[in-house]
Amino acid sequence: MSGRHSLRGLRGSAAFKQGGGNNMLRSSNSARNFVQIARTRAQEDSALFGNIANFYDSLSWYGLDGSQNSQMSVQEAQIALMEETAKLGGIEELARKIESEEGRKIRILDVGCGIGGASRWLAQRFNAQVTGITLSPQQARRATAIAGEKGLSDQTNFKVANALDSGLPDGEFDVVWSLEMAEHIPQRERFLGEINRMLNKNHGRLAMVTWCKKDGVLDFDEEIALYYISEWYNLPRWVSMERWASLGPQCGFEPTTPQDWSKGIRPLQFWGDILKTSLEPKNIIGLVQIGDSGVKAGAAAALMGYGFLKDFIKFGAMRMDVRST
Repeated sequence: MSGRHSLRGLRGSAAFKQGGGNNMLRSSNSARNFVQIARTRAQEDSALFGNIANFYDSLSWYGLDGSQNSQMSVQEAQIALMEETAKLGGIEELARKIESEEGRKIRILDVGCGIGGASRWLAQRFNAQVTGITLSPQQARRATAIAGEKGLSDQTNFKVANALDSGLPDGEFDVVWSLEMAEHIPQRERFLGEINRMLNKNHGRLAMVTWCKKDGVLDFDEEIALYYISEWYNLPRWVSMERWASLGPQCGFEPTTPQDWSKGIRPLQFWGDILKTSLEPKNIIGLVQIGDSGVKAGAAAALMGYGFLKDFIKFGAMRMDVRST
């Protein structure tokens, strides 16, 4: 989960490189790094990293008010989160409008697409034309292969590209989708400017969900916790969702009010799952094999749980519409 190396994982698994569910919500800044490493290794038949990926995928999503069915499956919880994000972006209504008025599919850019799970869902759910970008050639190849297996080759296209300088055409997309990746970006104004450039100037919008800190001054222990999470995973300085929203008008977007989705997270459930899984012999051996990075991953994830319990780490969501001209 390195801010120096990627947006969705270590060493280029997303669409940016810095120069300087119940049981589904993909865990945290620290955990995402391990999730993406694990998924890559699992594709190479590594049982160890597959197990790590599974228990880091266990951070619970219970809906905006925390009341959704706690017996939801991993897949159901993932879909619930994506449905809520799509609702935030008004994607269904916009897709119908574009089809009716322009006779074409809605065009969506999935920034930091990984192996294309959200891209495939968007293509199916909204009959969309989806482009996914990632820094990882391996992820782009895997995403392309899976889309082919699912019969979605005609609706999806996966590219290796930098989210700060993508090379994609001006005004190409109706929606940019950013799910749990913006927290990795230190050059936030540049990122929003590039997103704005790629959006349709009549109705384009960004639907973004990202990990944030609470607004205002933090206590000393809160600052220390965020410092170590960032230090261990090379993340940029944390900002609040209010700070993200304030940057929008500077980058060509209409003013927006962010939403706090933190109630949908239950870290205690998350830690119950992690402790249960990590005590299995195969995972104890695996963590020993990983060494120092495994210890840091666990410690940083523990600090994330602490941050949610103390309410200084937030799960923020916002929609930014392109400013009318």
